[in-house]
Amino acid sequence: MSLRLAARRLAPTGTIYIPNRLVDAQQVPNSTTYLAGSSSPLPTATSSLLTGGTVTYTQRRQKWTDRLWRKWGGKSKAETDTVAPELNDPEKRKTYMQRNMRENTEGNIFEDEIQAAQGDNEASLASPVKTQDRIALVVDPDPRSRVRWQRKKVIQMVRKNGALTRDEKIRMTEREMLHKSEFLPTSLKKLVMLSRQIAGKPIDEAITQMKWSKKKMAAEVRYYLEEARDLAVAQRGMGLGAANGELLHQARKIQTRDGKWMEISDPTRIYIAQSWIGRGPWRGKELDYKGRGRTGIIKHPATSFSVLLKEEKSRIRDYEERVTKKSSQGPWVHLPNRKVYGQRPYYSW
Repeated sequence: MSLRLAARRLAPTGTIYIPNRLVDAQQVPNSTTYLAGSSSPLPTATSSLLTGGTVTYTQRRQKWTDRLWRKWGGKSKAETDTVAPELNDPEKRKTYMQRNMRENTEGNIFEDEIQAAQGDNEASLASPVKTQDRIALVVDPDPRSRVRWQRKKVIQMVRKNGALTRDEKIRMTEREMLHKSEFLPTSLKKLVMLSRQIAGKPIDEAITQMKWSKKKMAAEVRYYLEEARDLAVAQRGMGLGAANGELLHQARKIQTRDGKWMEISDPTRIYIAQSWIGRGPWRGKELDYKGRGRTGIIKHPATSFSVLLKEEKSRIRDYEERVTKKSSQGPWVHLPNRKVYGQRPYYSW
């Protein structure tokens, strides 16, 4: 019974032509060859490059070859290769060929690769990618779907004869931003306290609250609040009242839904209109060892965090609607005059 080991060899076949000498492949070792007039061995691939000759190889590869070879004290091919090891990287090889091998490529062993590299370079120069095209790929990645959606909305508008609902009018005049976090490694009971703490507060004040909070997840909530604020400013143009000159000449005093009075001078200031959490998938399970040989299962939960950002103009509109509704109701009457229906023809006792 023989032991079969993984092997990786480069076995030359045929003959190797060297100036002033014709050497048969069987007479030369598998890994080395000799230059004319020299007794020092060189790698076969190196000698073929120096002499301009061609060598045909039969390559056999099997798994774990380099690892076994290094284990027995040998060196890998990358360690023994001394001729331009930096050209092993395909990108560096392509750049080197474009820069240094533009002329006299006939008869070169890299002729095919040089021509392919030159063709790619000419194609890239012939059709340059404009900055506007790159921006369009990001802003409008699927133009067909966008055109289909716009056509659908136009058809709906024509069917409604241009009539807009109350919610559609509000969305056209007021901006908002909905942002959801990734699933955080915490429970609902712990994260809901932070969610209630920042609800209804301006975004800057909420970030300050999370900055000085002692809760472990306060840092994560602060990160997502800052991310939501940046996206609201960059994508929706919220919170730019001072830059656009939209500040009020006189501060407006309003009352929130929870009964607190506040003064607003910037109608575009971002505040947290809603804040809620969501249950995510279980992150994993763990055995809970109990007494008398009994065990339980501990499930590690995951929770997400969502915020809805709006501008102060939305809160001003909500306050005005509540005041208008209350004033239109009229005075409250204890016993109004109204008809009585469903009287019984007999006494109830």
